[in-house]
This record gives sequence, structure tokens and C-alpha cells, in this order.
Amino acid sequence: MFPKRHWRAAIPFLSLILAVMSGLAAVVSRPACVGSAACLQRAIWTAAGLLAASATVLALFQAGRTARLLHQLAHMARQLAADKQNGRLLAQKQDDAGELIRAFNLLTDQSSSQITRLTEEKRQLAAGMKYMADGLIIADGAGKVKLINPAARRLLKITPKVAANHSIAEIVRHHELIALWQRCQTENKEQVAAVELGRDLFLRAVVTPYQEQETRGYLVILQDLTQIRTLQTIRRDFVSNISHELRTPLASLRAVVETLQDGALDDPPAAARFLNRAEHEVDTLTQMVEELLELSLIESGLVPLKLAPTAVSDLLLSPLERLRPQAKRDKIELILDLPARLPMVTADAERAQRVATNLLHNAIKFTPPGGKVTVRARQRKQETAVTISVTDTGDGIPAADLPRIFERFYKSDRARTRGQGGTGLGLAIARHIVQAHNGRIWAKSKEGQGSAFYFTLPVA
Repeated sequence: MFPKRHWRAAIPFLSLILAVMSGLAAVVSRPACVGSAACLQRAIWTAAGLLAASATVLALFQAGRTARLLHQLAHMARQLAADKQNGRLLAQKQDDAGELIRAFNLLTDQSSSQITRLTEEKRQLAAGMKYMADGLIIADGAGKVKLINPAARRLLKITPKVAANHSIAEIVRHHELIALWQRCQTENKEQVAAVELGRDLFLRAVVTPYQEQETRGYLVILQDLTQIRTLQTIRRDFVSNISHELRTPLASLRAVVETLQDGALDDPPAAARFLNRAEHEVDTLTQMVEELLELSLIESGLVPLKLAPTAVSDLLLSPLERLRPQAKRDKIELILDLPARLPMVTADAERAQRVATNLLHNAIKFTPPGGKVTVRARQRKQETAVTISVTDTGDGIPAADLPRIFERFYKSDRARTRGQGGTGLGLAIARHIVQAHNGRIWAKSKEGQGSAFYFTLPVA
């Protein structure tokens, strides 16, 4: 059946034909033209001319209307291509043009919806790649890098400009990572390896091949396991060190017991001497257990600090007086250097004194006779903390040991070679106490030039 909109479109043309036919009939029916062939011919040519002129006018009108519609459609298409999706065309008539406009509007709505969804997915993907902790590299089948996230650039120490359109080998610059990728290419299977880049970076690298329709490529994930490896090293050293520290007093106690069992009990002076030795070893074990318990409580935050405004002199004078006899016995000069107007600090006096005592005791222990140990306190301009330092003129600390001296049970070579006692927990306890005060503790040293330990406490 002929559609209604086609009938509506044909009405102007039908009206034109009817008008011409009516005019032709009127001309032919006039008395002057009845029976005249010439008159009839002129009427036909006149009607044909009118019909042709009217058809031309209607054709031009329709062509202009179609041109305007096509212009509007082209404009909307350009807006859609430029992501400007707000415009719409209004279908004012129920004709073919209106149907085309409605179909175009539907297409625009669907395209806009898809573009919005894809844009949101792209934004979420970009945000995930930007803020993810692991490094991510996406390369094509030839190994050219197509995408690299900030974490990967940070781990590999490269800039975005360097990463663009370079191969994986040029980006990673490490033979183990390159070999891992090449093995993935050869076997077409996921490859995993642990790779150490220098001294300060330990990575777990995963290279996975992928195939999406006609696209082939490789996904490289770099996980930074440096901190985990450091913790594993600390734990392994902790077990080794505590075993070493416990073995010495236990072996000494066993020797004392065996000596007493072998007959030393029958010699009162010898028995008393061995019992004193056993008591000393038991005291060492007791001190070690108590310090371990205290360190565990401080680390867990179960020991509340009794913070109060405290004079720096109150934190330093008591440890100095307590250790002065030991320094005098070892012929070491103790020097206290405090400015006249030093602000008070917020501190738990008892635990801050523990820090000063540990640092001062170590300085005296590793300073040879005739040396000096100086205790200072300073507040630099525009700083909200007081820095306390303990400096000695001893042997110094080897550079390899300096980063680890605040670990539990860690002892530098100077402590082992000189046979100095101690549990190896004093500096670890001092570090945690200072950190609980929101302060910092660190050390500077050169072998043969002495050592300097610093810690800060906030101004009250």
C-alpha cells in the first residue's frame, strides 16, 4: 500500500497537474477555440510551459529543502566527530525527511551513549594504571612499548619521552628482564622471575603474552618487593643474632654447672667464684628478656608515654652522673654543652633518660682511654624540636654497619672484635622511644674519627 507520507509529498505535484488541466479545459471550452486546431495547439503548449515552469519551481524548492537537511546532517556529523553531542535536529513533518532526521537522532543518541561509556571506562582504566603500585608495561607483538604507567617509569628510572616507541629491551635495560621477555616470546607462556636491580631494588617480574583477535602483545608487571626482602633479611638476622646472644651465656652456665658437678663444690672459694659467674650470666639473660619484652611493648604501642614539659638538663644530668664513675675509671672525659636559654621539650622524662643513657653508655664503651665524650643540645632557628647529640672520639663505625645499627641484636664488627658486652637491643629501644615522641634518631660516623648520635624531641 502506498504510504501516507508519500501521498502528502505528492500533493503539490497533483495540485499543479489539476490546475494545468483545469486551465487547459477552460481554454479549449471557449467558443473561439471550438473546432480550431491552432487554438488547441497553443493551449497545449501553454499548459506544457506552465507545467514545466511549475515543476522547475517545485524541484528547486525541494532541492533547497533537501540541501538544507543534508547541511544540517553534515553539521551534526561533524559535531559528533568532535565529541560535541548536545545538538539535535527537530523533525517537523511526518515525511521522508522527518523519518531521516529521527533515524539520525537515534543514531546520535546511541553513539553518544557508547562514547560516554567508553570515555568513562578509559578514565577509570587510566586512573587505575596511574595510581597502581605495581609497574605495568604493554608492548605489541614486536616488543614496542605502547603503554607504561608511572610506577614502571619510577622503578626503571625513565621519563615518558624515553619510554615512547622504544622496545622493551631499551626500556628495562637489564639482562635478566630482557632474557625473561625473550623466553616468553619463544615459549609463548607466562614467565616469572625475581630480579635484583642494583643494591636497592628487588623486583618480581611477570611477562605474560596475550592475543586479542588479530592483536598480539605482551604484558609486563613489575612488583617492588624490596621492603619485603628487607624484612625477611631482618628476620633472618634477628634469629641468627638472638641465637648467637643466647648461646654464649647458656654455654657459660653449662660450663659452670659441669664444673660444680665435677667437684668444685668441695672447694668453697672456687664454688663461690663459679656461682658469681653463673649469677652474672643469669643477669645477662634476664636483662635480655626484659629488654625484648620492653621493645615488644613499645613497638606495639601498649606502653603509654607520660608526656610533660621537661627541661633538657633534667634529661641529661641524671645519665651523666650515673655514668661518670665508669668514664672516670676508663679515663674518659665527659663534657656537657647546654645553651643558657634552651626551650623545654615535651617528653616522658624516664624514657628519654633511657635514650640518653644508652647513647652515653655506648660512647664510653667504644672510646679508648684518654678520649672525650661530649653531650650537646641545640635548637636551630625556625625549628620546632631540640636536637640532642652524643659525640665520642672512639674508633668509629664501619660504613657498611651504619645503616643497620638500630636493628635488634645487630652488632657492628667493632663490638665483636673488642669483646664488649651488651644485648644489642639498646639502640633499637632508643629508636622506638624517640619515634614514639614524634622525633628522629640517626648517627654519623667515620672509621678512626669517632661517632655522633643525634635524636630530636619536640619543643613544649
